[in-house]
Amino acid sequence: MRSTYVLIACLLMPAWLAAQTGIAVRTEPLSEVLVDFERRAPAEVLALNDASIAAEVSAVVLTVHADVGQVVAKGDLLLELDPLDYRLNLKQAEANLASNRAQLSQAEAKLKRAMTLGNNQYISADELLERETSVMVYQAQIQANDVAVAIARRNLEKCSIRAPFDGVVGERMAQVGNFVRNGEVLVAVTQLDRFELDARIPDSQADEMTGSDQLWFESRGQSWPLELLRMSSVIDSQGRTRRARFTFIQDAPAVGRSGEIVWKVGEGLLPSNLISRRGGELGVFLLSNGKAKFQPLPGAQEGRPAHVKLPATSRVITLGRERLQDGADVTVQR
Repeated sequence: MRSTYVLIACLLMPAWLAAQTGIAVRTEPLSEVLVDFERRAPAEVLALNDASIAAEVSAVVLTVHADVGQVVAKGDLLLELDPLDYRLNLKQAEANLASNRAQLSQAEAKLKRAMTLGNNQYISADELLERETSVMVYQAQIQANDVAVAIARRNLEKCSIRAPFDGVVGERMAQVGNFVRNGEVLVAVTQLDRFELDARIPDSQADEMTGSDQLWFESRGQSWPLELLRMSSVIDSQGRTRRARFTFIQDAPAVGRSGEIVWKVGEGLLPSNLISRRGGELGVFLLSNGKAKFQPLPGAQEGRPAHVKLPATSRVITLGRERLQDGADVTVQR
């Protein structure tokens, strides 16, 4: 019988001790548990121009002046195509133009003489009209040959392929001695001096991001401050995201660097894991004179950090909240 009493006493001892000492909890000052709430989205530094430069004429690759990884300036010679055929075409067009000019000069002289004879009625009106027509024909031919010379000269210039902007050669497809056709890609150049940060922002967070004045890009342990340039109004149907572009305020990482864009939604927020629901309200448990005090938080939302207007020295109960009710006795553990 005695052993039975001992067993009952052992079973009731924890409840008796709890009633005497209160529920065990741990606390921290409010100032030490508040956090800054941030959001993140993947982002990448993109060049404004990433050009695949193609041949504009058909010819054999004669020389390559720039290779992969080489930095080039706008106007630098990248490749040369064999210009011989196009030089000959230009000479032929120039010769045709010179011939037409000589013929026009002769026709104009004949017309002038005919007009003098016509005034003295030594030439018929039909013959005079024929000579006027001849002048106009040669004038039209000169105009056509002017265009032919310009086209031939332009095709000759296209044999020298130059960098369209300051950048770096990312890829070279052309090989010396290869015959390339009009439209065939020969080299790729990425612009270095003009770039933006590209990010896809969840539509549900876009308004928060545009309202934030603290934006930065994080990559490989480094960070760079940002400024929003523009936000697309179109929502991607697959990921429900909106495209955003940013510029770097100071220094910037290399083109092609990937990482995350980070923006602050709020400062000094109470973490969501310290918010409890009691009696249909969301709030936080504070330590007050050895008791647990449930402090409601108006405007708090389930699962989200909340703003609090409490003294920074308030003691927030961080552990042992599950069994607490407002006014419960507590024992603070170290």
